[in-house]
Amino acid sequence: MISIVRIFLLSGIVLFVNSCKKHDVATAQNIYVAGSQWNGTNYVASFWKNGVVTHLSDGTRSTVANSIVVNGGDVYVAGEEEYIAFNNISVAKYWKNGIATNLSDGTKQAYAKSIFVNGNDVYVAGYEDNYVYSRAKYWKNGVDVTLTDGTRNAHAYSIVVVGNDVYVAGWENTVGNYQGVAKYWKNGVAVNLTDGIKDSRAFSIVVIGSEVYVAGYESISPYSRRIAKYWKNGIATNLTDGTTDAVANSIAVNGNEIFVTGYEIDQMFSPGVAKYWRNGMVNNLSDGSKIARANAIAVFGNDVFVAGQESNGSTFMAKYWKNGGAIIPDNTGFSTSNASSVFVTQ
Repeated sequence: MISIVRIFLLSGIVLFVNSCKKHDVATAQNIYVAGSQWNGTNYVASFWKNGVVTHLSDGTRSTVANSIVVNGGDVYVAGEEEYIAFNNISVAKYWKNGIATNLSDGTKQAYAKSIFVNGNDVYVAGYEDNYVYSRAKYWKNGVDVTLTDGTRNAHAYSIVVVGNDVYVAGWENTVGNYQGVAKYWKNGVAVNLTDGIKDSRAFSIVVIGSEVYVAGYESISPYSRRIAKYWKNGIATNLTDGTTDAVANSIAVNGNEIFVTGYEIDQMFSPGVAKYWRNGMVNNLSDGSKIARANAIAVFGNDVFVAGQESNGSTFMAKYWKNGGAIIPDNTGFSTSNASSVFVTQ
């Protein structure tokens, strides 16, 4: 079964972001949020449009939705489905307007973490196990492109396409699989963002012209607290100072402004605060009294949208924030839920 830890403790869910140009005139918004809901037996991949839910599976096997994008009125969602016939192996897949397309055959664990649509082409980034280690890869129209050789663990978490160039963000372990190296691939060629001395991850990528922005984290020592950060053209900017444990999960760029979302835990066993940074200035989305996580960010005009979840007693509930104000989408009949991706259109 797809584990609750992977969904709600953010071991890499991530995250497509919608990066929009500034709008001078206020326009109507359609807010799409992808996530998963627990029906008491399995997770149900879902998305919400303006808070109204659409289920992508019937709940007879666990499914999760990790990323959402809307193109020309069509809704694309990437995620995984448990394949019972092969001992609960996860099958990477995407849904277009609710119709599923499998990206893997169920013989190996596979995960679809990010989706991007460019014209008639559908790109999905993720990773697939080779029975020993996992390979970072992406699929273009269902055909897989492997980014790593499988001699060490590697994951791909975010994908964007600019013209003929394909950018994928993720990480790959060092030799011996001791530390992760945050990196991105441009047309299959790796660009390391860290040196592998400290553990690091890259979870989200945005490309504006010739500028490449990547969000993630780097530990302050091999096994210690993490610093939330982003890289612009390989140059790192720390968002936290290392006195707390923090992760940056998603990045968006709007004009000259850089938005990054994630969470920060100020001490061991504290709930942690969902937040976003705007040009490095922090904006808290929760008050620290409950466990809260921010998974994805989108900017539309002057509005900032963040998707995530917050604890509700012993469970978690999906929610999103618009300019810091919390909105809880429809979770009727589900005890636990998560919001992993947000996309906003006019």
